[in-house]
Amino acid sequence: MPELAPLLAALGGGDVALERAGLVWPALAALGALLAWAGWRGPRRVAVPGALGTARGLDPDPAFWLSMALRGAALGLLVAALLGPVAQLRDNPASGEGVDLVIALDASGSMNALDAVIDGRRATRFELARQVVADFVRQRRGDRVGLVVFGERAFTQSPLTVDHRLVLDALARVRVGVAGDQTAIGEALGLATRRLEGRGAVPGAQRVLLLITDGRQNAGRLAPETAAEIARQRGVRVHTVGIGSSGVVPFARGGRDEPLRFERVDLDPETLRRIASATGGRFYHARQPGDLVEIAAAIDALEVRPAASEPRLRQITLVPLCLALVLGLLLTDGLARFGPLRRLP
Repeated sequence: MPELAPLLAALGGGDVALERAGLVWPALAALGALLAWAGWRGPRRVAVPGALGTARGLDPDPAFWLSMALRGAALGLLVAALLGPVAQLRDNPASGEGVDLVIALDASGSMNALDAVIDGRRATRFELARQVVADFVRQRRGDRVGLVVFGERAFTQSPLTVDHRLVLDALARVRVGVAGDQTAIGEALGLATRRLEGRGAVPGAQRVLLLITDGRQNAGRLAPETAAEIARQRGVRVHTVGIGSSGVVPFARGGRDEPLRFERVDLDPETLRRIASATGGRFYHARQPGDLVEIAAAIDALEVRPAASEPRLRQITLVPLCLALVLGLLLTDGLARFGPLRRLP
């Protein structure tokens, strides 16, 4: 049997066809005539003496009509199976030609700073950044997108893929501190650059790296400037986004009983500006929560999305599903006739 979720999506979206569509009207006419004959014939009636000595027949009871409905539905599904129903499922997401995009997202401890706002409530910088990145990925239809997460070390959370659902699922699993509390910007740039040359990358495609951080380099062996030079040599354009500003900011509590704490966070806008300038990208500074949304829109407009190609479709026969439903309806009819709704002969 095919996957249930894509199959239900295909059925809901109307992506269903019949292999023998020319037989639809004859099949419907025959089915209607058969059901009309069965309804007219009705169940066998029992003559019951009336009060004045006359005989009258019992009217068909609800159990008969329930049985008729179940059998009619089963017969209709059987006819549908004979017509060869098929569902068209997307074999792969739509892919484009042009942009390979890797997002390097800071998940260090400073991203727990509680100075962002989401839907009127206080939120951490990381919660806001993750939501904006998710919206940005959804807009990049046709691009190959990857995700690198970094703190004091960097790791690949999702390789380049045209299936953005995988990227979004990987993004949703990221938590602050998963890569350590410090910030290794150079390591993140180096790993993201390698991902743009690895599996999933297309030769000759535009290579774009989006770096999002709220701190400065305080971990890792690779200097940000060196990593930026490597990216430039590999033809990677880096856009850098600095979140927040330097100074004392409140931090989210680890538990309900812990008091709100304040710590100093130092953003290094000059380094981020040099990284972007060296690679032909742009530097953006998100000082307010709303700035991050505007910056994502600006980068989305700057990196023109390629025209997405049509996805490949594969056909899945629905005959087994129809036959399974027929069997279920007949079993239900049997339980109704010989169970609680059993009629007297």
